[in-house]
Amino acid sequence: MKKDESHSSLAALRGPEGERAPARVRALGGGDPRPPGSPPAMWTAFAAQSAWKSWTIGCLLAVVALLALALMRVSARPAEVILVDAAGNATPVRRSLATDGLLQFIADHSRPPELAVVRFTREFLRLALALNSSTVEASWPEALRRMAPELRQRVEAEAETRRLVETWRAAQRKVDLVYEEVVVEERTAGQLAVRATLSRRTGPLWGGGAATTADRVQVDLVERPVVPTLERPDGLEVVDWRLKPLPGAESAPTRGRVPEAR
Repeated sequence: MKKDESHSSLAALRGPEGERAPARVRALGGGDPRPPGSPPAMWTAFAAQSAWKSWTIGCLLAVVALLALALMRVSARPAEVILVDAAGNATPVRRSLATDGLLQFIADHSRPPELAVVRFTREFLRLALALNSSTVEASWPEALRRMAPELRQRVEAEAETRRLVETWRAAQRKVDLVYEEVVVEERTAGQLAVRATLSRRTGPLWGGGAATTADRVQVDLVERPVVPTLERPDGLEVVDWRLKPLPGAESAPTRGRVPEAR
């Protein structure tokens, strides 16, 4: 009886044409349902992913295009206006409220104040005219750094020709300045005209019986604003300068000349 039951079970696993049991089991859902000779499951997953590849690339290109448009819109917007009071507090101003009069007011007050111009001018004249035999090697290069490139090149070439630093170092003399007046004569969009009146007294470095000379000069300077740096914290540089002797002086007017050791 048991033998007959086993034969009937085996027959049920075979198909009508006598196919083998493993294929019949797969057809009934007991194994891999794919037809014989199908590619592995890994290749099927790759094919499913490649179907979304084109859509993914298209979406990424669209996002990049939107970001480029946003950057173009932001860069095309005019600059924002921020008011800063004397205490350093900043107040943003909406561009729609920034009228031409307000923008002109801000432009006028963003220029170097007169106090900064006077301080820069006095410092430049001290470095360029108040030479001292013991400090000329340091002060003269500092004066050149406060000049515009075109003026610096001309004055530096003249100083090298006349051996200014070597002459003053060997002269053992010094110049004392007395500022009588430093005023801003005129302001334009990119330049400032400054006039300084001062007295110079040239004498021996360590005292003694050497001769002492004195004169009065008027210095006309043309300055222009630049980006503030560590070397130019005032945001100014000298474009040109002229020395004019006042009554009682011995020499003729000079234009951007280097001082002499007398």
